[in-house]
Amino acid sequence: MIQYADIALNLPFRSEETLTYEIPPTMKNLQVGCRVEVPLRKRKEEGVVLGMHYNMPNYDTKQILRQIDKFSILTEDQITLAYWMKDYYLSTLGECLYKMIPAGRRNQSTGLAPMGSPDLLVLNDEQKIVYESIRDSKENSIHLIYGITGSGKTEIYIHLLHDLLANTEKSAILLVPEISISVQILQRLEVIFENQLALLHSSLKTSERFKNYLSVLRGEKRIIVGTRSAIFAPVKDLGLIILDEEHDSSYKEHSNPRYHARQIAQQRIKAFHARLVLGSATPSIESFYFAKRDVIQLHRITRRAGNAILPEVTIVRKRENNEVVGQDLLFKIKQRLERKEQVVILLNRRGYSPLVYNKKTEKFLECPKCTSNLCYHTKGRVICHLCGYSESYQKLLKDNPESIELMGAGTQKLEEYLLEKFPGIRLERLDQDSTSKKEIFFEVINRLIHKELDILTGTQMIAKGLDAEGVTLVGVINASTGLGLPDFRANERVFALLTQVSGRAGRGEKRGEVIIETMNTDHRVFQLAKEQNYETFFSEEILVRKDLAYPPFSRLIRIVSRSKNEERSREFLAKVFTEISQFPSELGIRILGPVECPFYKIDQNFRNHILIKARQLEPIKEHLREKLKTLSYPSGVYLEIDIDPIDLV
Repeated sequence: MIQYADIALNLPFRSEETLTYEIPPTMKNLQVGCRVEVPLRKRKEEGVVLGMHYNMPNYDTKQILRQIDKFSILTEDQITLAYWMKDYYLSTLGECLYKMIPAGRRNQSTGLAPMGSPDLLVLNDEQKIVYESIRDSKENSIHLIYGITGSGKTEIYIHLLHDLLANTEKSAILLVPEISISVQILQRLEVIFENQLALLHSSLKTSERFKNYLSVLRGEKRIIVGTRSAIFAPVKDLGLIILDEEHDSSYKEHSNPRYHARQIAQQRIKAFHARLVLGSATPSIESFYFAKRDVIQLHRITRRAGNAILPEVTIVRKRENNEVVGQDLLFKIKQRLERKEQVVILLNRRGYSPLVYNKKTEKFLECPKCTSNLCYHTKGRVICHLCGYSESYQKLLKDNPESIELMGAGTQKLEEYLLEKFPGIRLERLDQDSTSKKEIFFEVINRLIHKELDILTGTQMIAKGLDAEGVTLVGVINASTGLGLPDFRANERVFALLTQVSGRAGRGEKRGEVIIETMNTDHRVFQLAKEQNYETFFSEEILVRKDLAYPPFSRLIRIVSRSKNEERSREFLAKVFTEISQFPSELGIRILGPVECPFYKIDQNFRNHILIKARQLEPIKEHLREKLKTLSYPSGVYLEIDIDPIDLV
């Protein structure tokens, strides 16, 4: 008798959840959860076995070509979760399953030897109250640790993990926004938990990441640490999930299915009756809103660990001149260097000059593939930061003699400026260009921690996760960057960035100082960030959200059409709008658009979008799924569906 397998293929939207294939007689040990290779039309595709039976389908079947795994690499819980993701994110089953299976890139170690003592640090009174409250809480509970920068949230995490490991047989998942900014957390964990620790992140080479994945699947490792995708770790008995810096946008996936790790975590603790801990000095507006309404248990930490106090913050008006650094900040840097103290300077713009101006045409140079300005970099190229397009700067000068002017400053120009002002200083720059090799980041952070650097400059990657006692001054240049974006979260992001980077100063015995340079000193974001006054910021921001019916007062669905044919992109989304716009009025659904995206053209693709606002998602998702299934897609037009988008650009 012929046996059949139902297989979910790793393909975009299609009507069938699975396709049925014959299992060859030689394939004796095939299991649900194994990957296989199958024929599909004239090509080969990979998929996951989700069922095995003897029911002959009513169409001609083909045989499975190859069994990839000798045993199941997905747990029953993961497969159940994939079905939920498919429905929630309007994705395919195969796409959801393949988000869970490791696909690493290159080898990576922390570059830092484990530091410190394996002994747990003694918690202060506030930390102890929070730790014991979470430890003794009921199952399936969600907690938000809202603690000022430097308040010792990491030590609470470590105590919770240690308690779980010592007193139960359960496992835990600790998520961090980026492995590169979490060096010191990893150091502490490696010392304390040693052989129980499994790292799961994309910087590991494929073989090592898959090896770690299997060690978790077999129950050999019980503490899983990683970035966004580690939330899918194949744990047997999950007891605790921790999201450090829960507000961070890197927890949102930007390819299909566009999940958020926080939402997946909430589903996983339901399945295992576990606990979820969210931690941040600047919680997301949504998380803090639900904490204030007692949906999430709120735990406050109001003072820094040890004897450290919050830094003094000064907002300085940046003068309109060609100086990269203002005189106030320059004087403070000079002071710190004379005292042999360390300085961190944030400028959230890559490259040398973010604007290249043509005086003849009176226009800034734009990328030919995007609606984005080209940025000059010191390697003699002008580069688009959206699509990566580049061209020779020398050729540009040759074609436009005496017409080209570089305007503004990026991190490369800041580095050059500081080295000219302070010859002989030990300075490093951390941004996407300088850290193409991840080990460079770890080496630089290692030098900062061991006081082998005088100044560290960089983009937002230096704003969080750094705990260097020698840093007593933080400078922020062009702090208004990001405020002008047409996005309802713009203020929230800038406030969080300024608060987080300010928290790098004064973590040792000496009080820190922060200088924030901006042309807009009176803006409420700067005034509240100066005081690290998150709760007042929240109180004001939540009123704006309510007036405009943005989350947490609504749920959003964003539909984006993209095509290299401008007319097709626009016309297809207009057709989508017509198809989906017939909702009963009592559902309170509002549709905005279709309109051009703020970044209208990226890599030669023209982008248009629709934004759906609703009180609840469930009544409209099935309607959308059915309508989108029946649409005839024009050649070269792609549709992106983002449930709960975190940006609208």
